[in-house]
Amino acid sequence: MLTLNLCKPLAWGRIFASCFLAITLAACNTVPKPPLSQTASASSQQRLQTLAAVKQFSLEAKLAVQYNGKGYTARLDWQHDGQEDHMRIFSPLGQQVALIHRTADSVTLTDQAGKQHQASDVASLTERLLGWRLPLAGLSQWILGIPHPASPYQASYLPGGEPATLTQDDWRIEYDDYQTASIKGITASLPYTTRLQQQDVRLKLVIQHW
Repeated sequence: MLTLNLCKPLAWGRIFASCFLAITLAACNTVPKPPLSQTASASSQQRLQTLAAVKQFSLEAKLAVQYNGKGYTARLDWQHDGQEDHMRIFSPLGQQVALIHRTADSVTLTDQAGKQHQASDVASLTERLLGWRLPLAGLSQWILGIPHPASPYQASYLPGGEPATLTQDDWRIEYDDYQTASIKGITASLPYTTRLQQQDVRLKLVIQHW
């Protein structure tokens, strides 16, 4: 699966479990949270309109995955635009273990051995090959701290108008911190730590570079 050998997820787990544990334990530190609002303010709506105009971005992030009692970490290099996604996943040692390429028609995952696997969507492909679902269709908006427009959602908001939580497509998304950054000439407050959970799958992305 998403391992040095995609057919042996436990081997990857043994190699990276200590790294995942460090990330998980760091997340256990509690800090006081500001009061939240369940209603989008004018600043929330303006922020949503601004970031909805972002159609392209590139980012590097740390990725932690937990499912079925297993924990993995990786580094993610993601290039996104409205028509395509290129997502490269690296081990903490810098070895590429998977390449995900999405087009308007299909998704291809190339494993470490160079074998290509195809499906109609990323979530089903990663669940089949890696054991956990990567919600790429929504993630391209969630990573910006906004919902995608294709389905209903619920949110709670920070005093500055940024979402503290989103619930959409049966995923719960939590944001730990925001920083001001620029993407393609658009400057906004962007989340730097994003947590996603659906049933037993938990993902954590920590932005290193936009």
